[in-house]
Amino acid sequence: MRTAAVLLAYAAVLAAGTYLTFRPTFDSRFARVQTERGDGMLNHYILEHTWLAASDPGYRGSFFSPPCFFPEPHTLWYSEHMLGAAPVYWAFRLALPYDLSYQWWQIVLNALNFVAFAAAVRWLRAPHILAILGGYLWAFGLVHLDQIKHQQMILRFWMPLAAYHAWAFSLTPSARHLNRMLACVFLQSVSCVYSGWFLVAGLATFVPVAVALREGGWRETVRFVRENWRRVALVLGGWTAALAAAFVPYLVVNWGEGRGYNECLGLMPTPSAWVTGLEGTPWDRTLAHVRAPVTGECYLFCGFGIYVLMLAAAVHVFRRRDNPREARPPEFAAVAAGLFTAAVWVLLTVTPNHGGHSLWEIVRHVPGGGAIRCVSRVYVTVYLFGALAALVWLARVTEPLRPGVRALVLALVAAVIVWEQTGYDPPSFEKPDFYAIVDRTADRIRGAEAAYVIPAYTDTKGQPGLGPYGEVLGMWAGLRANVAVVDGYSGRWPAGHPGLTAATDDMLRAWLGGKFRGRLTIVHPDDPGGPRVLEIE
Repeated sequence: MRTAAVLLAYAAVLAAGTYLTFRPTFDSRFARVQTERGDGMLNHYILEHTWLAASDPGYRGSFFSPPCFFPEPHTLWYSEHMLGAAPVYWAFRLALPYDLSYQWWQIVLNALNFVAFAAAVRWLRAPHILAILGGYLWAFGLVHLDQIKHQQMILRFWMPLAAYHAWAFSLTPSARHLNRMLACVFLQSVSCVYSGWFLVAGLATFVPVAVALREGGWRETVRFVRENWRRVALVLGGWTAALAAAFVPYLVVNWGEGRGYNECLGLMPTPSAWVTGLEGTPWDRTLAHVRAPVTGECYLFCGFGIYVLMLAAAVHVFRRRDNPREARPPEFAAVAAGLFTAAVWVLLTVTPNHGGHSLWEIVRHVPGGGAIRCVSRVYVTVYLFGALAALVWLARVTEPLRPGVRALVLALVAAVIVWEQTGYDPPSFEKPDFYAIVDRTADRIRGAEAAYVIPAYTDTKGQPGLGPYGEVLGMWAGLRANVAVVDGYSGRWPAGHPGLTAATDDMLRAWLGGKFRGRLTIVHPDDPGGPRVLEIE
């Protein structure tokens, strides 16, 4: 009975968090999509492209060359390819249309985030209520709700599993934990480059600090490596080779490309970002007068409750002991390392509220750092290591309490932290405001040799879709019509591409000249007239 009750509690909290997160989807009976029509629809395009490349022999694109940015090849490597997350989408596509598959893909991945973090907390011997709280924060915390608009950031369930094995390795070195940690790093990295890079950055900070803080940690770790050097070399070499195979194509295709520091400035966390929550949440109006404005990528606040836990844990584990012989749980070395990792990565990425210099100017030269534009996504490292450490600390310091008192204390803490995640109304849009326009446009270019969709449209509410919205709609129209299109939007553009502007005939000839000869079909999504044909010599 107790096991059934515990499982029911996990299921109830997971169901409640899932409903609150995807309320517009469920309340509209899946008539509304929770994303935005730039990056969000680009992510759906990539997933649908990989499905068609794998399942449709007549598909115009190839796996690494989607039929956009025509005729440039290998453009999948311009942005997140999400190949680690795509199989879940493909599984849904076996039975569902593309729009429902995308919606269920988001829901299921986010549920797995809850499960993975809760499992990691339980494996570290914390009570069920703290495992549920940790899972809730990792899946349904405000910062994660905000990033649903960037679907590549949803899949992060490999991160707490990697952190758990790193934690276990730092306390008791073993090839098994090392191997599983690196396997999780690989799987997270091929699912999302951003979260993979920040996971590696966090582990590279956490593991040596945790080993150093544990009594005899370095001696034991060095002895383990000496005694098992062949197996350690095989594990390190194997996963390094796998990561190289996964990311060398990125380096080759994007050779010479990089993110300048100034390009990152508007997307870097500021002091205000860490106390700026989403509209409608409990602290939104209260803090409005004591913080500077932040950009749309920098709503990093998940309430004061988790901050208080981190601070209390830090004061406790770092304070100078009056009695050197005082018994301290061995996990406190890892707790201290987790808190240290969170603090270090806040300091390494924070920039003044109004821009300026920061330590990121130096850190960005670490391998892979030059590709990071949205530095605010460091939140995954901060909340992963900081929250995990704080919850394990709370589990240890409340152990002496009587079971009933302990349960009451933990329940109150969990209630306050969960309450701080409420009040946000996730944005969404009705499917006809994008997909119907895509299909209408696709009908007008179907059968063309190649096409260009002028990147501008008007949705059913009279709202314009310009710039990236228009480019992504053009990409989708080509996908649905199985026609290669000049339109393209991604992490970057190939040299000479017209970009986000509506291209003139001369610009199209300049782009296609020497690479394509034939008839280019040109349409405007809002123009009811027939398509226009441009001859490319």
